[in-house]
Amino acid sequence: MSLNGISSGLSWQVRSIALLVVTVAICLAVLMINRGPLYYFDTGSYFKQGNTALSLILPEAGAGSDTVGQGAATGEKADATTGGSRSMVYALLVAGFWRADMLGGIVLLHLANLLLAVWLTVRVTGRVIPLGYGTMPMITLPVLAAATTSLPFYIAYVMPDIFAPIMLILIATVVSMGHQMRPAERVAAFGLAVLTVVLHPSHLGIAVLMLPFVILAALLRMGSGQGWGRWVAAGFVACLVLIAIGERKAFEVAVKNVTRKEVTYTPHITARLIVDGPGLAYLDEHCPRADLATCALHEALTWSDDPYRMTVSHIIFERTPALGSFRLMTPEDQKAVADEQRAFFFQVLAERPFGIAYALARNTTVQLLMNSVEMTIPNVLITRNAKSMSGLPDAQLGVLDGGVLKRSQLWLKVVDFIHPAIYLASFVLITALLLWPGKIAPPLKVFAVFVLIGIALNALVCGGVSQPAARYGARVMWLLPFTAAFLILTLPRRKRRPDTGARP
Repeated sequence: MSLNGISSGLSWQVRSIALLVVTVAICLAVLMINRGPLYYFDTGSYFKQGNTALSLILPEAGAGSDTVGQGAATGEKADATTGGSRSMVYALLVAGFWRADMLGGIVLLHLANLLLAVWLTVRVTGRVIPLGYGTMPMITLPVLAAATTSLPFYIAYVMPDIFAPIMLILIATVVSMGHQMRPAERVAAFGLAVLTVVLHPSHLGIAVLMLPFVILAALLRMGSGQGWGRWVAAGFVACLVLIAIGERKAFEVAVKNVTRKEVTYTPHITARLIVDGPGLAYLDEHCPRADLATCALHEALTWSDDPYRMTVSHIIFERTPALGSFRLMTPEDQKAVADEQRAFFFQVLAERPFGIAYALARNTTVQLLMNSVEMTIPNVLITRNAKSMSGLPDAQLGVLDGGVLKRSQLWLKVVDFIHPAIYLASFVLITALLLWPGKIAPPLKVFAVFVLIGIALNALVCGGVSQPAARYGARVMWLLPFTAAFLILTLPRRKRRPDTGARP
């Protein structure tokens, strides 16, 4: 090999490494600027749940094997139920890093999983169409485009939100190019997708709603010559759903056998129906009724006339007399209401289908327009609640006291102006490229369409079932600049005319 060839090879490697280093640095910029990870009040709950599980097999030094004292120390009242709305897998991760005094280390796990998902996408894309750029630019440049918006905030956020968009990237890749993936790539994509889907109930909801679209895509490809290969994505997503449901059932069995408790899920659906109107109207008409457990919540809502109590978060989590309702009920009534939420939904749906449909459409639209990163920045209330929910004494909560970004949020106004502008420009660009005949290869069109479908379904699940919140919108909106940059990089490049040295 000539010296020029060796020099060119080394130069390419240096450029690739430099690109990767710059990408990692920018993705971790929020972590470094804040001098620590970002967190939400529920981060404390994840730690407590994971720490309780870890203590059964790996007691902390200086602590008894019994963890009941944690609840007593925080004044909690023991009951016969355990919350199932949080992922035990993510809880164990948070507790493990927190115990090791390396809570910020979970951020590296977030980034590594993102880069792995993008690498898989780029790898199979290069097999489907000729790429004008190398692997490293194809991986890093779209991520850098996304890093101009909410991505670095969610990488630094000790909550499972970053895994929702990672799941959407993987599903979009398998739907659009799964028939071209090699067995090892399918296994890697499936393993990573399984991790993402079990980390939050909303991820399971998105996967369930994505399945009909994946099946439709397979049906539309009949006659494309792909044969049974077009059903790879349908099987992929169906298995994700089944495994996530199985994980929930296994968790319930484990909790019942180990702690002698039952797993209950907070009644988000019930609270959403009440706040939207159809559920409250149904209860006004049918309560009191002995065979309708939710009437107990209906009565609790009358204990205060403060209008601010009628939000999903206040109904479910608030404990003050002025704003609380569900948490002020007896544990028995709470469990009965939670267990009845699915049946309650179908009862209200049968009587008020149009009211529910309108509420879902309205909440989804509202959620799509909410994309600020404000909820990733802890304030005084979030810090206090995170500490309280962790079950730890103040001496062990120093990790939550730091943070530069929460000291002043004047910068947030600038960010909230820039980010939506980038999202809008990216959406317009994606739409233009999709509508431009022959500009984008068909598999990449499918990829972009499924990313957009995923963003919409995220809004439907989070805004329609839970409560519209900026946190849920911003966690996936960075997929817009990511996808726009990815499509641009896959555009056919014009070949440069050879320089003959001739004068004009």
